[in-house]
Amino acid sequence: MEGAHDDLEQRLWHIAAGAERELALFSESLTPRIYGSTELAATLRSLVTGHARHRVRILVRRPEQVLSDGAHRLVELARTIPSRIQIRAATPPADTLRAEWIIADRQGYLLRHEFTDDHAVARRDDPGRAAALLAQFETYWAHGAPSRELAALRL
Repeated sequence: MEGAHDDLEQRLWHIAAGAERELALFSESLTPRIYGSTELAATLRSLVTGHARHRVRILVRRPEQVLSDGAHRLVELARTIPSRIQIRAATPPADTLRAEWIIADRQGYLLRHEFTDDHAVARRDDPGRAAALLAQFETYWAHGAPSRELAALRL
């Protein structure tokens, strides 16, 4: 199963690295084995420091789980550059979904239909599907709440 995980992490990084302006990430709990690599954090840092309008938005269904796994590189990064990297907690109905996805520049995406499964669909150039996922993300983002758990994290 490690091979499937390695493939997932590589494909996730590949989608993130392709972003030139914006990245939207919807996750259960930012599982460190998938989202906690130094490479992903460096890629997102590079994205948001490249231009004042570049941004990363992260919507998490279980922010308390992010904290229980210890310090997280993406949370640290968001605390370092809060004007460019924002994290919100999902609220109903988004808090019950089992899928996870990442969308790069309204163009590419990686979609896991089940967050407990390492199988994913990744496309670098599928603006139709990326737009549909982003529309869903935008709705959930608009109703998301600032996470007191993550904001209170002292790093």
